[in-house]
Formats: sequence, structure tokens, C-alpha cells
Amino acid sequence: MKKEFRPHVTPTDRIRAREVHNHLSLVHEHLEAMRRDSHGLEYSSWKREVDGVWRRIFAQIDRMSAGPQQSSLQTIKEAWTMYLTHYAVAA
Repeated sequence: MKKEFRPHVTPTDRIRAREVHNHLSLVHEHLEAMRRDSHGLEYSSWKREVDGVWRRIFAQIDRMSAGPQQSSLQTIKEAWTMYLTHYAVAA
């Protein structure tokens, strides 16, 4: 029986990946709220909050080793692409 090679994931990387997952849940909630109320009073505050959540996500991913980092980037890819397509505004 051939063993599959799996890179070693440190406990710290597992914690960071879990934090990315938890923050991604917040992103999904914010994006849904923003979608429903794109011209409402809350839109700008939701946008600021979700921008901060993305910063925290990328800060955690930046601190990971290569294997978990690639996995986390794949995890956020769809939400990040949707965010950039619909909500990111060039400064």
C-alpha cells in the first residue's frame, strides 16, 4: 500500500486556517447584507467592516506555511473574486 505524501501542518497553521474559515463566514454574511441593501444607510458601514475582515484573513494567510497557505487561498477564492467583482472600489 502506497502512502500519500501530506505536508506537516503545524498547530499554529491549523489555528490560523480555522480563523480564516471563521472570518470567511463573516464575509459571506456581510456580502449578503450588502447585496440586499446596496443603496441603504448601512451599506458603507458594512463595506468598511468587510474590508477589515478581508485584511484579517490575508494577514493570517500571510503567516501560514506554504501548504496551508495554498489551501486557504483556494478556500477564499470564490468569495474574494465575487467581492472584487461587485464591491471593491478603486481608491
